[in-house]
Amino acid sequence: MAATGASIFQISTQPRVFTRPITPSNINNANPSVSNTLASSFIGSSLQRGTTKKKRTVKIGRKVIAAAAVAVATPSMEEVKEYARPTWAMFELGSAPVFWKTMNGLPPSSGENLKLFYNPAANKLVPNEEFGIAFNGGFNQPIMCGGEPRAMLRKVRGKADPPFYTIQICVPKHAVNLIFSFTNGVDWDGPYRLQFQVPNGWRNKPIEFFNEGLAEELSKEGACEKAIFPDTDIIVTRCAMIGNLSIEGGDRCDLDLVSGCMDPSSHLYNPLANVDDGSCPIDSDMED
Repeated sequence: MAATGASIFQISTQPRVFTRPITPSNINNANPSVSNTLASSFIGSSLQRGTTKKKRTVKIGRKVIAAAAVAVATPSMEEVKEYARPTWAMFELGSAPVFWKTMNGLPPSSGENLKLFYNPAANKLVPNEEFGIAFNGGFNQPIMCGGEPRAMLRKVRGKADPPFYTIQICVPKHAVNLIFSFTNGVDWDGPYRLQFQVPNGWRNKPIEFFNEGLAEELSKEGACEKAIFPDTDIIVTRCAMIGNLSIEGGDRCDLDLVSGCMDPSSHLYNPLANVDDGSCPIDSDMED
């Protein structure tokens, strides 16, 4: 089955943010059952939606960002909107807000690693000047693991294109879905639901089996931080120059070094090269 076989469900336009701990008693009410065909068992289902109320504090990492939303009374039912994972081109151009990829190229599965990409330009969510975009999501229910949104890693694409944001998900073995939203501290985009494939031997298990197992997994110290964490960002402290070369203002050296032949007349010319590595052939007929 191709990776595009997985689906994201957009549930509503307002978030539900909870901070109570995950326990077997409250997690068992999150989903009714798990069928044999888990990939489609939630099609047509819906979640409760509530009006939002601002002026609640939401912590982003160690920083406190004011004016996050909290769902309150007057719940209503929204139809689940399902759509398949978009192409990378659609995501990059802002036609779709969410993209994901797995380490093995297969659809998202329980117990595997997952990387989520978010393009705020798709739904016109303006990034916060301080932390950008934060991720708020939980497994098997819309309750954030750990109780607070997590800042996502900002991926700069150049001056012409706005950045997008990423976060890593280490899917617990007993997770059957991920319900998540994105926020700039004031406005929200979501929630969305991403369905996971479970091991074949567990497909006939009741939802209580998954919820109780998930509560046990996430009750361990540091489990939430390991399950949802910012993408890696390499900070370069010094430059490794090609051929031991040094330039004036070495603290501002170009890190995007591409070695190759820089002679346009050569058949080995590399248009992407910005450092000549001497690979251009020398004309043997050249006069001394």
